[in-house]
Amino acid sequence: MTQRQISRVHGLSIPELEVMLHKSCRLIDDSVKLESDILGGWSNINIRGKSSELDFVLKLPWPLKPDPSYYDYLHASSSFFGKLGIAVSPLAKGALSNGLPYIIFEYLEGTTYEEIGELSEQEAKLLNQALHRLHSEKPPNLQSHYSPLDYLLTSRSMVESHEGLSKCSEELANLIHSFNELEEPILEYAELLGSWSMSVMHGDLWIPNVVFQSERAYLLDFENCAYGEDNYDLAYFLESPVEPIEAPPAILEGYDEERIEELRLVALGWIIWWSLERLLSMESDLIEPNLNTDRSWQAVMDYTNLKIDRLRDMLS
Repeated sequence: MTQRQISRVHGLSIPELEVMLHKSCRLIDDSVKLESDILGGWSNINIRGKSSELDFVLKLPWPLKPDPSYYDYLHASSSFFGKLGIAVSPLAKGALSNGLPYIIFEYLEGTTYEEIGELSEQEAKLLNQALHRLHSEKPPNLQSHYSPLDYLLTSRSMVESHEGLSKCSEELANLIHSFNELEEPILEYAELLGSWSMSVMHGDLWIPNVVFQSERAYLLDFENCAYGEDNYDLAYFLESPVEPIEAPPAILEGYDEERIEELRLVALGWIIWWSLERLLSMESDLIEPNLNTDRSWQAVMDYTNLKIDRLRDMLS
């Protein structure tokens, strides 16, 4: 994963954060040391740390004003799948003295990739095994999305109701406008797909969210885990890269390849709405500054433009 150097996070210097973490978490002793960079990712501020013999990842929220229960869902879903050996179980969850919620995971040694094409055949098989285990489970208290249309309407509402929609930049307004003309066709398409199987889906299955060891693949970041459809995860996995690809056959074994192809357009729609919501939040200064730089804004803009072009081609 890529790393970005930081000096402060959520207004705290690294030494201040170390002291507050030591005071709030019984697992962390006074030898705690946090690295002065953040690991890659968009869902959290991820900082690697050590305390005595504990090697961990500290996750802090991306919103500047997170709800106190921000990590409850991630803690519950990660704990469930951690017991099955396909995720990393959380070590602790709490809040700093200033009310900022956090969650701590053991640091997982392994191999990560930026591109799906880098996977070996053995790693593709390991990922397939982890996904089949994930998709066969029935964890309690997961949110549910009953159809592709229901899922997309949920993502669209995040943009339509966003506080920054009426005051966004001209460039972002033009981007949203270019997507508006494609919204109805994609929603009509999703409605024609009918209901979902209501199996578990990870919801954010892209290649950086998988860590490989010699005999196992681990899945990360279960914030979007829900009941929906297992085949959607594979569709999202193929559409999320900058350049969408065809999956190695070993990953698709046991899944409905025709259904995966049908759901690629749904995954693409969700990706675009998520990206637009993130851009609105960035322009509204709702995001922690380390994830809200000019460079990151431009990267999301470029990515969204590519995905809208991809969607336009798929609908034509």
